[in-house]
Order: sequence, then structure tokens, then C-alpha cells
Amino acid sequence: MRRFRRFSGISLTSTEPSLMASVSHWRVQLGFIAGPVIFLLMLVLGPPEGMTADAWRVFALTLLMATWWVTEALPIAITALLPVALLPMLDVVPIDEAAAPYANPLIFLFLGGFILAEGIQRWNLHKRLALGVLALAGIRPDRVVAGFMIATAGLSMWVSNTATAALMLPIGLSVLALVDEGDQQHDHGNLSLALLLGIAMAANIGGMGTLIGTPPNALLAGYLRDSHGIEVSFVGWMIVAAPLAAILLASAWWLLTRRVYPLGHQHIQGLEGLIHRERESLGAINYPQFMVSLVFGLVALAWLTRPLLDAAIGGIQLTDAGIAITGALLLFVIPSHWRNLEFLMSWEQARNLPWGVLILVGGGLSLGTAIESSGLAEAAAALLEGLANLPLWLLMGAVTTLIMLLSHVTSNTATAATMLPLTASFALAQNLPLVYMAIPVAMGASCAFMLPVATPPNAIIFSSERLSVMQMARAGAVVSLVAIVLISLWVFLVAAPFLSPRG
Repeated sequence: MRRFRRFSGISLTSTEPSLMASVSHWRVQLGFIAGPVIFLLMLVLGPPEGMTADAWRVFALTLLMATWWVTEALPIAITALLPVALLPMLDVVPIDEAAAPYANPLIFLFLGGFILAEGIQRWNLHKRLALGVLALAGIRPDRVVAGFMIATAGLSMWVSNTATAALMLPIGLSVLALVDEGDQQHDHGNLSLALLLGIAMAANIGGMGTLIGTPPNALLAGYLRDSHGIEVSFVGWMIVAAPLAAILLASAWWLLTRRVYPLGHQHIQGLEGLIHRERESLGAINYPQFMVSLVFGLVALAWLTRPLLDAAIGGIQLTDAGIAITGALLLFVIPSHWRNLEFLMSWEQARNLPWGVLILVGGGLSLGTAIESSGLAEAAAALLEGLANLPLWLLMGAVTTLIMLLSHVTSNTATAATMLPLTASFALAQNLPLVYMAIPVAMGASCAFMLPVATPPNAIIFSSERLSVMQMARAGAVVSLVAIVLISLWVFLVAAPFLSPRG
């Protein structure tokens, strides 16, 4: 069995690897050469009439980064470092301005969230939570799928969607093996497809609900704050995004279990015993688990009540990022075993954090700032002027669709980083409400459901070898169409009005 693709250290396999591996090999080679050629050719030719030199140079850098991001010619985090190297060299901005976005407060919000998530995983709290939800779901096939999706989405709001999918897949395969063993007279293909696809979709959808759930959310908040002075708080985003994620999750479950791969209502024999045995194997909650739960609960409570805490505690500036880092630091100073000087978190565990994601978010913010300051955003907006006559809701739907399609062929973070400043500038140039056009970029980037290579959860589920690309694409296409409508309507009616600056 050959290697299919690698995400975050997880090796995935496929029964048909040779053709896809060959295509991937040529794609990387083509991108590695095409990116610099396009970049250098544009610098040699110079800007067209009506465009400044700085805007043209940033445009060349944008195409270089987009090419390398799409083809993955280099690791995407390494490509995200190009603004620090090239923007000063191209005399667009000095080094301190190019590097400043890599220390954006949202980066530290993500860092704190990653450390908290690593603590949860280290002490196996995420498995305890997942099994607890499944125990409440019941033993009917459709309710089992619902239980898996709720547990997966709930975890991916706080833990990386890759880690969540990697956790839930073996639990799901255990349930499917139990079903196949207990009833060999019937075909359980639909249950297998609905359950596995439900895990993948829920891992992607759940991340929409919090600012730390997925990088595009943090990119949106950082871009709006730095470039337009619009503050999006942790609780503010949850108020508008978590309900949409819940609606989309319920819609995906209904479509999977009722329309695309319909399930019966016959109970799954032995499932209750399996979940009970798994929970028993975890034992009673121990001291480290209790302390990690307490720290995480306090951090979540502080995020949710920050406005009240600001008013009650004078002279102290509370921020979402500061709260996250404080919680992360507590894990390093609270002992798990005092006599051995062991703590809830150690640097050895912290080395497992997805540091590349932090660089990627910083690179996206740096590129976005350069696109704005150089005048490239205004030039791009002028080219799209003819679209301004379309109704706002239709423009929002078009943006959502474009972002979802792009996220199937490149990193959703890279897509959001490239498209956010362009979309926002188009909105401002045409006197359209900024947040109405920007929010669909972040939300649409989380809804790549159709291809195994679109997101790590999709690839992880595909590695089970229990479904084909066409089966994933069939279900993903149906859910994607519903997602486009839901995101456009929700942003238009709820999210954008709530997050728009008052006055």
C-alpha cells in the first residue's frame, strides 16, 4: 500500500495511489518552477498603465504565493514567510511592517488555544467527552450518526479538526465492525458511508463556531481589526457563528441519513455494551484530567463573560488572546505529579503544536496588509466594478461559492488569506457593506466537503478505504449547495448586521 498523502504527520493510504501520486508529483514540479517564473517576468515587464509599482510588485508576490500554496511546491507555512523576505527587498514596506502581522494578537489567541487543546488530548479528555455524547445518542443508526457528528463538531470547536477526525475515526470503525459482526445478513453500506462522511463534515463544520476553531476565522478577525478597525471578539463570533454551525450540522445529518444515504431505524445490537466497555477502560476521572477541565472551563467562562469582567475589574485590560495565554501558562505551572516535578503540560508536548499554522496565519495577514497599503486592492476592486450592479445577496452567494471551490484545491487558510483583502476592497470601492462581503470568505472556507484532498478530515476519513471519491463527492455536493444558501442567508440576516460597527 503506497502513500496517498500526508497531513500533519498522518500518513494516509489509498488503493489507487499511482495516478494521483503522479499527478501530485507533476503539480509540485510545475508549481515550483511556474511561481518564480511568473514573479520574475512580472517584475521585468513592469506595471501596466494606471497601476503603481508597489501594487504591481505585491501582485507578483501574491501570484507567487498563490501558485506555491495551490501546488504545495513548498510547505505552506514556508511559503507564508515570503512577505517577510520579499516585501522589504521589493521596497514595498520596511521589515518591521512586514513582520508585525506575525505577532498579531490573534496569533497568540491561536497559540493559547492550541496549548489548551494539547492538554486536553494529552490527558485523554477528548475521548471521554466523545464517548459520553455517544452514550446519550442511543442505538438507532441515524441517532448514532447524530451522536458522532455532535461529538466531532463539539470537539473541533476547540481542538484541531485534524486531531478530532483522527480521534473519531477509530471509534467509528469499531462501531461499524460491531455492526458487521452482529448482523452479517444485511448490507450496512449506507451506515458506513453516513457515519464516516458525517465525521468528516462535522469536523469541518464545528471549526466555524469559534475564533480558534479554524485559521480562516482568526484571519478574518485579525484582518478586520488591523485594516479596518473592526473588533470581532471571541464571544461575538460565537454568538453569530455557533448557531450557523449547529444549523449546518443538523442539515448535513438530515441530508446524509434521510436523502443521500438513507438509514433504517433498526437498533444496533451490542453498541451499548461497546460504548460502556470503552468508557470503563478510561476509569474514573483523575486529578490531571480534573485540573485540565477546570482550567479550560475557566478560560471558556472568561471568554464568554469578558465584557462583564472588564466592567467589574477596573484597571485591568482583558483580551481574548491574553485569556488564552494565561490559561496555557497555567497548564505549565499546575503540577500533575508534584514529587516528580511533572506538570499538566511540558515543553516536550508543546513541540507537537501546529506551529506552521501560526506562521501561515501571520503570512496571510502580512500579505493582506501589503495588498491594502500598496493600492493593489483598489486596482483589483476597479476590475470587478461591473459586478457591483448585482444584488448584495447574490454577490454574497457568489463569494461563498468561489471560496468553497478554491478551498477544494488549496489550503482554506491560504484561500482566505488571499481573498479577504481583495473581497473587502471590492466592497469598499463599490460602497458595499464590508462585513457582508468579508464574513462569507471565512465561513465558506470551512465548507470543502467534496474531495479527499480538500481538508485533512476528508483525507483521514478517506484513508479508511470504506468509501470512494465519487461517494464523497456525491454527498459533499448536496451539502455544499445547502451550505451556500445557509451561509448567504445567515450572514445577510444575522451575522453581518450583528458584527457591523455601530454608528
